[in-house]
Amino acid sequence: GTLPFLAILFAACVGKSRASVLSFKSSAQSLCSRPEARRLIMRVQSRNARFPLIRRRDAVLGLTLLPLAPAFADELDSAAVQQPEVVGERKMSAVERLKERQRKALAEAETKAEKIQYDDGSSLLIYSRESLEDLRQKDPVVRQRLNAPGRGSIPKQGFPYFVRDGFSMKMFIEDDFSRDADGLTFKVLAAGKVGGVKPKDGQKVIFDFTAYNEGGEQIDSSLRKAEPPAAKIGLGTIVPGVELALKDMTVGERRRVVVPPNLGPPTGPSTFFSAKQFQTFDIELKDIKTCVEKQTLFVTNEECT
Repeated sequence: GTLPFLAILFAACVGKSRASVLSFKSSAQSLCSRPEARRLIMRVQSRNARFPLIRRRDAVLGLTLLPLAPAFADELDSAAVQQPEVVGERKMSAVERLKERQRKALAEAETKAEKIQYDDGSSLLIYSRESLEDLRQKDPVVRQRLNAPGRGSIPKQGFPYFVRDGFSMKMFIEDDFSRDADGLTFKVLAAGKVGGVKPKDGQKVIFDFTAYNEGGEQIDSSLRKAEPPAAKIGLGTIVPGVELALKDMTVGERRRVVVPPNLGPPTGPSTFFSAKQFQTFDIELKDIKTCVEKQTLFVTNEECT
């Protein structure tokens, strides 16, 4: 009960324990150095208030230990003293309580996100764009990213917004984005031909693209060139994520596709890309051609229709 425990604690800390409480002294002694115990002893020694009401089952032991404790303040929270987790653990400071509330709020927000785990140990958390402002209040990493100087910290309308947190990436997208079975996040900017066919392995596709980095800044575009690129599906000459998107498109269709690092372009000194990152591609499928090789004497030509 409340009163017996307080009496034991007081007796052990101030050195007035009798034979009836000697067995409790060693366990209570470890509490004497805690700030809560010191404050309790100061209250007991400095105030001469009435004992709090105790339950009947505590009466016998309470009366036995009554001479050991002069008085206890009425405002002592008996419920808090009786909880074993409060007695056995250090009470959290105000800063720690704030951090704990933030951690719980962040964990609750993450339950509303779609999580994708990759083979390399990294992960992607997909949030709705509307939750970005809410996460600014709860997540210090998101808040730091939004408050950082530079254009990359400002979310662009219609584009995914990325916040990297160690091996985890948080992506905020609008409701008109979808996800396919290949792990690509996309939205259709312009519909293709109704009932049109989709390219297959071995066929040649002619397409335009514009690539953006995680900050939404343009890093490459076929529109700068005289002619759009052309490549065959299934030969590994196209960025894997872009090829998967093209295989699901019809002629005339335009898509904005988010390509994760595992489906992105190769990296290294001999490539244009130096690190594995999420990239956004605007892709337009212009034409699909079926090619056949024809040999005339010693010359092999390819005819595409």
